[in-house]
Amino acid sequence: MPFSFTLFEPKKSKPSKTSEPLVELKESGRILFNKPASALLERRPFCMLGYDNENNAVGILPLSDHQINCIPVRYTMRGAYIGATKVLRHFNILPESTLQNRPIQSGQYIAIKL
Repeated sequence: MPFSFTLFEPKKSKPSKTSEPLVELKESGRILFNKPASALLERRPFCMLGYDNENNAVGILPLSDHQINCIPVRYTMRGAYIGATKVLRHFNILPESTLQNRPIQSGQYIAIKL
């Protein structure tokens, strides 16, 4: 009895893992850090966000303790994320599509150019 098998060939390939630190600003307002970029947060549970109008960059200040207007940082197996919709809307910088960039360590801040 002859068989006629069709082999499984996935149409999508997994994205290659990168050791380069990358941060994504999603149109939903979430800021995603890949694993290498999440190391810049130093496992701190909170952060404060700001915006530099001249350089068109978002600034993230990691914090060890809860303060007024701070935002929790959520850590996952793949990195970390911050729910920043309110802040991005306040500064009118919520992206229309996902932006991806390398984070820049600037003193205590982590800067992300838009």
